[in-house]
Amino acid sequence: TLDRRAWRQAWADAAREDVSGDYGDPAGTPALRAALAAFAGRQRGLGAQAEDVLVTGGTLHALNLIVRALLPPGSRVLMENPGYRAARQVLLDAGHEVIPVPVDVDGLIVNPDTPPARLVYVTPSHQFPLGSRMCLPRRLELLDWAARFDALIVEDDYDGEFRYGAPPLPPLAALAAQTGAAGRVLYLGTLSKVLTPSVRTGFVVAAPPLHARLVRARTLLDFGPPTAVQSALTHLLTGGHVDRHIRRSRRWHAQVRAALTASLDGLDGLAHLGGIEAGLHVCLHLHPSLPAPVVAAELATQGVHVSTLDTYTLGEAPNALLLGHGGLSAAQASAGGRVITQVVRSCATRAGLAPYSDA
Repeated sequence: TLDRRAWRQAWADAAREDVSGDYGDPAGTPALRAALAAFAGRQRGLGAQAEDVLVTGGTLHALNLIVRALLPPGSRVLMENPGYRAARQVLLDAGHEVIPVPVDVDGLIVNPDTPPARLVYVTPSHQFPLGSRMCLPRRLELLDWAARFDALIVEDDYDGEFRYGAPPLPPLAALAAQTGAAGRVLYLGTLSKVLTPSVRTGFVVAAPPLHARLVRARTLLDFGPPTAVQSALTHLLTGGHVDRHIRRSRRWHAQVRAALTASLDGLDGLAHLGGIEAGLHVCLHLHPSLPAPVVAAELATQGVHVSTLDTYTLGEAPNALLLGHGGLSAAQASAGGRVITQVVRSCATRAGLAPYSDA
């Protein structure tokens, strides 16, 4: 958890600031925008400036602003399949045409057959929900696609701060400046995974023409974010508390992930893990004879609750389970992994795969 003393001090410092009678800048306070730009530079290698940043109420709020400000009615949008279902619903509710695009171990599949669209939504740092990282050649292919079809890219970097031994890959927003896609990438960051969802704060990094249209949409929507929250977050960011918290959290989550993966080692031939290089969840891919809904239902009877990929997928879902470990200790993850191993082995025995023991 975040250093409670630093957390309280940040809010105390914010409370001592003068109360303004103005609504404030709809893009966010200059101080927080500068702090977030510096944060994105340190954590993700993104060369953003304060004037490129728009403070938002989180990822979905940012996506709603993009839909409102930048997409003509009835636009065609490409989206990872499986993918983030809430983002898909935002697009559908706004009346846009969502085109599902398959994902593999290297991320969104981009090839000569990829259709034109006005926008593509991707999670390249840790694909949700499969967990793969988009490889560098695929990133360059996507940027080339965007330049070729005059398209925008929404890069949702929802948990890019959490990597476990894997080398960092440059964000699409950073690569775009080196290609013909400069200015086409809207980078979405959030403090929900880093700090807590309760602060309801994220940010968009966008090129000036897009940024201006987003600020206009924000002004007409709600006049901008609350000043007191921004002040407290600025104190946490500029005081180095968020960076220290991330370093501690990364070590903690690495231990949890290691405990979980170790407890699932005995499933060779029955299941394998994907998406273990980053993030706060992994994906357990099951043998075709072990239907994910059946395994998930039996796990629920044992007190272990996991998700299948049905609701994240348009069409036939991968036969896999989504295992979130962000709120667990290493001991809890290990215990849960042992239950998963036992249940999968039991289901395998009933399916006639092998005489596995539950012991």
